[in-house]
Amino acid sequence: MLTRELKKGQLVKSRAGRDKNRFYLVYNWDHEFVYVVDGKYRGIQNPKKKNLRHLWYTEKIAEEISLKLNNGEKVTNADIRKALDLLVAKVDDN
Repeated sequence: MLTRELKKGQLVKSRAGRDKNRFYLVYNWDHEFVYVVDGKYRGIQNPKKKNLRHLWYTEKIAEEISLKLNNGEKVTNADIRKALDLLVAKVDDN
């Protein structure tokens, strides 16, 4: 996946590392890395830096989180956890 296809608030799953199979939301990215958060172990104040190739990308996006991040509004770790729980439940149902 190219970085231009990424969206803030998009649901991703780690494919490699100690956090393998853990879900995150995209917080930001640059040309080589994606910065992801889960609101519990990796909060807004300390996003995890992941290699682009070490993530599995889904089509699901936390719309509320995406809007807040794109508008520069405050997002709390509780907001992240809530949105992540809802999206992961949808993925698990499929």
